[in-house]
Formats: sequence, structure tokens, C-alpha cells
Amino acid sequence: MIRIFQHGDHIEIAEIFFRAIHEIGSEAYNKEQCLAWSDRIPDYEHWKSRCELKKPFVSTEKREITGFLELDSNGHIDCAYIKPEFKRRGIMTKLVEHAIQTCFENKLDKVVVEASICAKPLFEKLGFTVMEDCLVDIKGVKLRNYKMEFLKKHPAKFSRANTPCL
Repeated sequence: MIRIFQHGDHIEIAEIFFRAIHEIGSEAYNKEQCLAWSDRIPDYEHWKSRCELKKPFVSTEKREITGFLELDSNGHIDCAYIKPEFKRRGIMTKLVEHAIQTCFENKLDKVVVEASICAKPLFEKLGFTVMEDCLVDIKGVKLRNYKMEFLKKHPAKFSRANTPCL
């Protein structure tokens, strides 16, 4: 099930962010890059403030948060992470499709994301196109990501009937 962030979700979200980078991101990025991207321990206060501001979509299974996605009002997917033990189960696909559908319902013509090396194949599979190959600097460490966009082409594919949301 996909729902909007609720007060208190920030603890699980902080842990998902931390674990996703250090357990999934480490498949494509070295230790120095992962540590620049995420500290050695989750920063719960940072995530509490961020989640209260951004109100991310969260995916749940049996009351457990399995992944989350932040969608800005301009169609920018900011953060999208999955709990490592739930990867490759279609959860992130559902979150991204929900974000696309939300953008189209709000009269936006495109969705954009800066996808990591690990996330790029998923976004490509969903129809996103690489606009720019980027080398970003985080705390003095260079990381590769990809600016990608999804243009409104097939709005019928993203109807509320296809994605459950409460």
C-alpha cells in the first residue's frame, strides 16, 4: 500500500535511507562515496524535519515501511529509497508510478529525477530518458548520477485504478 508520510515515520525512513546507501548503493559506489552521501549513523532529527516538510509517499507492507519517495510540487523526485530486504519486489516501481500519476493529475507534463547508478535501470525501464550524465560533489567527494525525465505520453497508463493509495 502507498500512503502519505505520517508523524513518526521519519525513524524508519532515516534507517531506510542509511541502509539503502550503505547496502544497495555500495554495489556501485565505493565506501568513501557512500559515507559522503550518508553519515555512519542515521540522523533522525534531520529526517524528522525533512519528512515534515516534504511529506513523502511511503510504501507499507504489514505496517512496515518498505520504501519511500519524495515528490516536489514541480515534478521533481528528490529521494527514492527502498529497504534492502525488499529490493527487486516491484515496490519502487509502484512508488515511481504513483509519483508520475500524481504529477499528471496535477497538470504537470514531466517528472524529473537525479538517479543514482543503481536506480538508473529502474527509471529507464519505466520510460525515463537520460538528459545528462552528472558528476556531483558531496562533501568534496565526486559521485556519478543521471538527470532523467519522463514526459507525459501515455496518461491512461497512470490512473488511480492501477495504483492503490490511501
